[in-house]
Amino acid sequence: MLLINALLTASGCVVASIALYLALLAIAARFHRESEITAEPLATLAVLIPAHDEAGLIGHCVESLIDQSYPRDRYSVVVIADNCSDDTAGIARGAGADLVLVRDAPDARGKGAALRWAMDRLLTADGPPDAIAVVDADSYVAPDFLEQLALPLHAGAQAIQGNYLLEPNRSRGAALRATAFLLVNGVRPAGRAALGMSTFLVGNGMLFAGELLRRHPWNAFTSTEDLEYSLELQTAGVRIEFAAQAVVRSETAPNPRAAAVQQLRWEGGKTYLLRSRVPRLLRDAARLRRPGLIVTAFDLATPPLGLVAGAAIAGSVVAAGLAVSSGSAFVFVPWLVADAAIVSYVVVGLYAVRAPRWAYRALLGAPVLLLTKPLTLARVLRFRSDSWVRTERASDQAKQQA
Repeated sequence: MLLINALLTASGCVVASIALYLALLAIAARFHRESEITAEPLATLAVLIPAHDEAGLIGHCVESLIDQSYPRDRYSVVVIADNCSDDTAGIARGAGADLVLVRDAPDARGKGAALRWAMDRLLTADGPPDAIAVVDADSYVAPDFLEQLALPLHAGAQAIQGNYLLEPNRSRGAALRATAFLLVNGVRPAGRAALGMSTFLVGNGMLFAGELLRRHPWNAFTSTEDLEYSLELQTAGVRIEFAAQAVVRSETAPNPRAAAVQQLRWEGGKTYLLRSRVPRLLRDAARLRRPGLIVTAFDLATPPLGLVAGAAIAGSVVAAGLAVSSGSAFVFVPWLVADAAIVSYVVVGLYAVRAPRWAYRALLGAPVLLLTKPLTLARVLRFRSDSWVRTERASDQAKQQA
């Protein structure tokens, strides 16, 4: 019984430490303020849109980027028609893209490879841009997106991540996924920024100084190329700034099947990086005397909230039973702390980013998520990070029905 109590207490301390870290980020996010940057938008930007068979969405994306408050003569919209079998290139030209790069490399598919191919061409061309932004083809941006994204660049930042959000459709599951996005892409980076930490890239709404890409070329080609490149930059001592007012949005996956594929790509890719990069991050933290890399490793090792919450609830039930039967109340304490911290993370975090009412209502579907989340664990652990997976679009369904 002593051994069981010790193991359960130790497990509770691990889960509680993860939950407390998340709660700390949520509390810090409440105090996050954009720095008062005033600068003329002098930098020239190239906005890259990697697109594979995005004929149904590319026009909307390009049009939102054409209609920006940033001076039109200071930026260009560049579409990468990557191994397309539809008219993505033609529609992008018709929507007003300044340049369409057609890439035909079926043996080197994927967003990371397409970005490196296009970045090399832009940075070695005559009159290269000062910085390169990346926006996904299934997204649309706010009218001041480029202006807000470039403000930290004008203040000296070299890598910036905008505020990438999901628009929920009418389903309850989609609203819950959009709420989870708010927590991961809004609350956590705001908390890190308020604590003086680097954020992580999320693949959409990113901006990089040209000289940074020359020093650290894009060599991230896994299914989570954004996270992979984040780790490279942070190891090199490059801080990634968070631009909360630079808003880019996309619709949630159109059905549960597409959402599961998308989630598998994110979580499977992160799990691969967890296995391959955490030991290296810890060695670099000691070798370079950079304790911040320990926090980066801890963040990378943080499981999805559904698993953390599920573990906290299950552990609390078992610990409460043991506390009652054996009188060892201390076994229950770390699990109680974990439960309270998780609730604080969600509630305080949503309040900190001024979440809309639908986000709070979506939490009613969380119990279903907690019950089904462990069922995906085996697939996540088996996922090949070098596999290329395209998320199904609503436009794909329309084509099939037609």
